[in-house]
Amino acid sequence: MATSQVSLLFLTLLALTASNSAIPTIYEIVNQFGFPSGIVPDSVESYTANDVDGTFAIYLKKPCYVKYEYLVYFDTEITGKISYGLITDITGLQAQSYGIWLDIDEIKVVGDSLRFTLGFITVKSDIALFEEIPTCKDKALAACADRSSKLISQLPIIAE
Repeated sequence: MATSQVSLLFLTLLALTASNSAIPTIYEIVNQFGFPSGIVPDSVESYTANDVDGTFAIYLKKPCYVKYEYLVYFDTEITGKISYGLITDITGLQAQSYGIWLDIDEIKVVGDSLRFTLGFITVKSDIALFEEIPTCKDKALAACADRSSKLISQLPIIAE
């Protein structure tokens, strides 16, 4: 009797493991559409995706910022429509340029670059900047992320 219960428990756990591994991560999905994993930060709680029309919603633990070439704001919900090499109808994503926050409306893969459309402005960035999944940060930490290491390296060394 105990052996059959253990076998049933084992089979149930095996089935659950197999069904969970069949669900791709959001990073695997963006890769399938030709995008690098790093366009999505590390604080994803869940996502929904519609295979028919390409619409999606990504839910983050909290709003956050990532410093790429520009400071980018991720709201708790990012929505849009994805097809191979193109994300359109984006909400919940903004970039700071010259102190002004602009909505990111579209992201397109163009050769070795990503082209971001922010209203009437288009910005190209090397796709290699987005290979690693970035860590979500509070605004103050993200804004000074690239400067802090430079400032620390410029501190005088005092020998005792």
